[in-house]
Amino acid sequence: MSVVEAKKYVGKLTDDWVMSCSRLPALMGLSGFSSPSDELRKSIDAWLVSKGREPISIDTPATYGEAASWGNEIEGLILRRMAGRLELRCQLEVTERVEHAELPLQGSLDGILFGDGRTVTSDPSRGIYVVGAESITLDGPGVAEAKLTSSAPLAEPALYRGPIQCQGLMMCGGYRWAAIGTLYRGTELRIYLLAPDPVMQEKIAADVLDFQRRMDLFKRDGVTDWYPALNANDASGIFAKVEPDLPPVTLNDDDSSAVRELIEVKRTIRELTKLVDTLEAQVMDALGLHSTGYAVADGKVVAEVQWGLAPARKEYVVPARKASRAKSLKIKEVV
Repeated sequence: MSVVEAKKYVGKLTDDWVMSCSRLPALMGLSGFSSPSDELRKSIDAWLVSKGREPISIDTPATYGEAASWGNEIEGLILRRMAGRLELRCQLEVTERVEHAELPLQGSLDGILFGDGRTVTSDPSRGIYVVGAESITLDGPGVAEAKLTSSAPLAEPALYRGPIQCQGLMMCGGYRWAAIGTLYRGTELRIYLLAPDPVMQEKIAADVLDFQRRMDLFKRDGVTDWYPALNANDASGIFAKVEPDLPPVTLNDDDSSAVRELIEVKRTIRELTKLVDTLEAQVMDALGLHSTGYAVADGKVVAEVQWGLAPARKEYVVPARKASRAKSLKIKEVV
């Protein structure tokens, strides 16, 4: 069947101060690039700017690199190839966003595939994989999503690379199926077909409502209810500034226990680091000018050891940077 040829609409369809389907993986703590608090900050900033006010962020907004640019460039190609392999008609131009009837959730589609009622099963020889079921019926229009990655091909896509986003889009638009076309390493296209997942969609609904509660709290009272930090980097972004006039905090029992555990863990790391250095020095003495060695046990080789040259490095100047919140704690034991 033919593919509808159309110029892809370029522009943002969703409001930055409302949760969108593409941001759901980060909201659910599954993105390696953004945390739930990052998403809250982005929406608060967008809302403040829309009101002519200063954003709360003190950092420069994130920029997207060449990989994201290539993804946008070949999105249409991925959708056309996916439609051709599935033998379905595809709408490439989608200029209106979809909005959930009850939840504060929006989304924009890369494209729309028009199902013909066929029931499809996985066919790895053609790069077609049904996710979470033995088969799927391509009933009516379906979500078409294009992805590009340098990762190795997978039998099931990573949740943050399409499935969660598509579940949100199906919720917003009432679609009964979705297709994710993922081009791996520029050489292999895999198509993942999935149906609505009630468990995941229930989780999405709960997280979106909680996000909106935090947004409403800020709009009403100017109070930011941050999410629990996922890691030290996230914490330093949440609490980016220090108020020098604030008094010291007396930590509760749980947090004090965490400090004591940190002390022990850091001590263990120092001891293990010293042991690693000692053992490496012993093996280096044994290798001498040789680049390779073999460790044996009971007359059999159990490990290969390499000691080559470190790559050359050009001289460079470290650029100046402004002060920012440290990403680690300094702990001094009080005896």
